[in-house]
Amino acid sequence: MNTVIWAKPDQSYEEHINASYRAWKQTIEAKKNLINRFSQKFGFDERRFLMSSLLSVVLHDIGKCTDIFQKMMFTKQKGEHFDYHENYRHELVSFMYAVYGSSALTQQEGPLVGKLPIEALAVLGHHKAINPNMSFFEKERTNEIPSIIEDGEKQALLLAKQIFKNEDYDFPDILFKFNVKNIDSYQKASEFLNNYVAKMYQEDSNNEAIRPTYLLLKAILHYSDWHGSSGSDVIYHLQTKSEELILEIEKRCELKNIDFVGLTEFQKNCARTLDNVIAIAPTGSGKTEASLLWALNNLKNMGGGKLLYLLPTMVTANSIFLRLEDYFGKGNVGLTHSTASFMFQDEEDNQEERRNVLFDKSFIKPATVATIDQLLVTGFNHGKWTLIEANAANAVIIIDEIHSYDSWTLGLIIKSIEHFSRLGAKFMLMSATMPTYLVELLSKAFSSVKIIKDDLLLNSCRNKYTTCDKYIDDAISDIEDAVNQGKKTLVVVNNVAKCQELYEKLNFLNPVCYHSKFTLEDRIKKESFIEDTNLLIATQVVEVSLDIDFDVMFCECAPPDAIVQRAGRVNRRRSKADSRIFIFKASDISKRIYDSDSTGLLISSFHSFASSPENLTEADLIRIVEQVYSHIKIEDSNNFLDASEQYEKTQKRLSGIFDNPNREETNEVTRKVEYLQIPVIPLLFKNEVLKLPPSKRRLFEIKMPYWYVLKNKQEVRGITFCEMNYDFEMGAQFRNDIEVSSLII
Repeated sequence: MNTVIWAKPDQSYEEHINASYRAWKQTIEAKKNLINRFSQKFGFDERRFLMSSLLSVVLHDIGKCTDIFQKMMFTKQKGEHFDYHENYRHELVSFMYAVYGSSALTQQEGPLVGKLPIEALAVLGHHKAINPNMSFFEKERTNEIPSIIEDGEKQALLLAKQIFKNEDYDFPDILFKFNVKNIDSYQKASEFLNNYVAKMYQEDSNNEAIRPTYLLLKAILHYSDWHGSSGSDVIYHLQTKSEELILEIEKRCELKNIDFVGLTEFQKNCARTLDNVIAIAPTGSGKTEASLLWALNNLKNMGGGKLLYLLPTMVTANSIFLRLEDYFGKGNVGLTHSTASFMFQDEEDNQEERRNVLFDKSFIKPATVATIDQLLVTGFNHGKWTLIEANAANAVIIIDEIHSYDSWTLGLIIKSIEHFSRLGAKFMLMSATMPTYLVELLSKAFSSVKIIKDDLLLNSCRNKYTTCDKYIDDAISDIEDAVNQGKKTLVVVNNVAKCQELYEKLNFLNPVCYHSKFTLEDRIKKESFIEDTNLLIATQVVEVSLDIDFDVMFCECAPPDAIVQRAGRVNRRRSKADSRIFIFKASDISKRIYDSDSTGLLISSFHSFASSPENLTEADLIRIVEQVYSHIKIEDSNNFLDASEQYEKTQKRLSGIFDNPNREETNEVTRKVEYLQIPVIPLLFKNEVLKLPPSKRRLFEIKMPYWYVLKNKQEVRGITFCEMNYDFEMGAQFRNDIEVSSLII
């Protein structure tokens, strides 16, 4: 009678490998067009690739056939606590089989790409990051080498051989003769990563093919393993058709009391374009729906794939996420949040919650709403980069508010567009305003792109614009008058502290305060009643994706395209007769935010609005944007040029395939900021959060300055809490402290 080997406390090894094999078949069917494109572009044989991919799947957990791992399973089955410090990572043991199997497969079938055993590297890194210093396998350096359960090993190899036979592949039988006894897996893996990977990569004449082939193979392993663990089917594509989406758009219009008379010419033009698109249309012209129709039709033309909707920040992404969920159904849309501060105890714990988080962060859902950063970090080999890149390579990618990025991030975006376009992705870049220089710069990133503009409203005037030669702090009585006159009033400032300060000054008018320093849970609550408030005091977070409508706006001066975005939240339906925009002088802090290079951007913006007539048409606003940016040459800036070269430098340093979990290089960032901000949880939520699963903890997360977190953090069970003042009305504030106050000054 065979010994029962366990892969999970409630799943035998045989059950898990068979489930992973089933998921593998579903995954390669879903990704068949991508595999075909990669094989043609990088010169590998599809059948040979599938053999290597299947080898990684059938061997990825063979290291669980050890005494220490089975001891851990038995302990868990009894409901008892297992000391993880005793464990020896099963991937290290599996790695030895995979190296041997990869070599045998190469001798048997010929090489896949180069000499690197990428199957073995995928197996070694399918739970933990791999880098030359083996930092994620530190305890295995000194822990006792586990003993192989021979009966379990034999079962595992016979199962692997049977699965190969099912696919009509020849299994490398030499693995049955492989003797792993007394092999120090840690030492062998460390020696290989330190002494051979970089050397093999550099010496390979076809090393450009190694990274994409590796990431595709490893991504398929992740799909197989995660779906095999859960027993869930691989749901890869959106099932919604464009005709069905149009019906959903009509329903949404009815709910919002908007007359739906069919798609606009702009939306039709976007929908019928089977190519990359740069879309320019005023706020409220239905760009989101136009982009989704474009996406569905291009996905159909591609034979399926992912839909990625990328935004500048996650603060207002919730509204887009909910809209996409309404259109495509619950469970089909992922929403990514930065959860870098949350450390999971082990891959065997919290499987369901961990899987939900990972599916969202890895673009595994058919559609995903994320920040642009989630895509850009793949070029730095950060996080689950193999999965994200493989999914993005087989996607239609919508980048909203493309005008809003600085020169560094824009340089990375353009390099990413070039990269993913070569791999087969399609892009739609959207903005309400886009200077000619930016259109020309972005167009260069594509081999072909169509520029689609909504010219219908060019001569229409939505709001009256007035510049005020004073600061917004001096407008308290003006704001009060507007509210008392029954006007729905929006106040937009350029930083959180000013937003909170004005909220306190205007508290007698019962305003709503809205900015980036609220927890996700509180932002969701606030977004549900923002539309109904008579006075909203906010930061620039209102520029993106919020479907709100006000009568008058008081705002600090910002770049002209940002002002246009803010103004799009006033008289959104173009049905009001006397909607007003009041623009106030920029504070010194505003200049640090928007004009760090001292180009005079804000002064030029203020003067351009001041010298223009009150009744500005959409064409006039475009003219102002063009005028202000006429002397801007982003492509000549040092940040843009440095960003354009950074990915290549990083890939050279990492030999294309090493993980980069900590991004220690100064320039391996997606945003150039004065100070780093990291996600933490306000300390007052500690007791509540410690009772929650990891995915629910994200609801309490706020990004705070790194220097502040260092002074005020409290680590509990791998979760970073931070002492701060926090309430639902004003959000996060620094705690009252003389030393902290001096640092702020």
